Amino acid sequence: MPLLKMESLGPYTQFGVWKIDEVKEALKEQVQLDPAEEDQYASFKSEVRKKQWLSYRILLKEMLSPDPPFLEYDTNGKPRLRNSRLFLSISHSGDYSAVITSKTCPVGIDIERLKDRIHRIKEKFLTVEEDQKIGETNRLEKLYVAWGAKEALYKIYGRPEVDFQRDILIDSFDYLCGRKGQCKARMNTPEGPEKFDIFYERISDYMLVYALKNDVER
Repeated sequence: MPLLKMESLGPYTQFGVWKIDEVKEALKEQVQLDPAEEDQYASFKSEVRKKQWLSYRILLKEMLSPDPPFLEYDTNGKPRLRNSRLFLSISHSGDYSAVITSKTCPVGIDIERLKDRIHRIKEKFLTVEEDQKIGETNRLEKLYVAWGAKEALYKIYGRPEVDFQRDILIDSFDYLCGRKGQCKARMNTPEGPEKFDIFYERISDYMLVYALKNDVER
């Protein structure tokens, strides 16, 4: 079950999720790599990293068909499509990769496997007020929604000086029993505060989160 889902969020925005259950050779047969990409692929030591890297390229190809996607990265490591104005964000964790694209505005996506270790690092990304609002009910899932939201917004801004506690704030939200929902977030930028809609969905033991500006057409 490689392509788990591909959904349109409107006429200009879509996202996809890939479940990685193939061997790397089967994945590599499905992508066209230029010489620079071949060198990058060969540089990865981990088999898991190679499969993740290949899987989101296949996912991009499925989403952008028939145009072949060629990825580049800016000086901060933010991915972009060569010769394209399409906004893009990529994430991978364990056996999943995820991609979101938009024709109208920057977007961010994050997928993470749910692990108890997040309880030990919450002070690195949550304010005291945010932590109190999360509470104890569905705490693990809500911590990952908050983490994923901040990761997604960090990817939108794309600069290392962003501070997760100072610059990205998540509004209070209820984690719905259907494992799918949304909340609001704000990000402080040099141009002023910006508001975002955050969408989340639990997939198996992973949390998928993506962020969109709430005042643009999707």
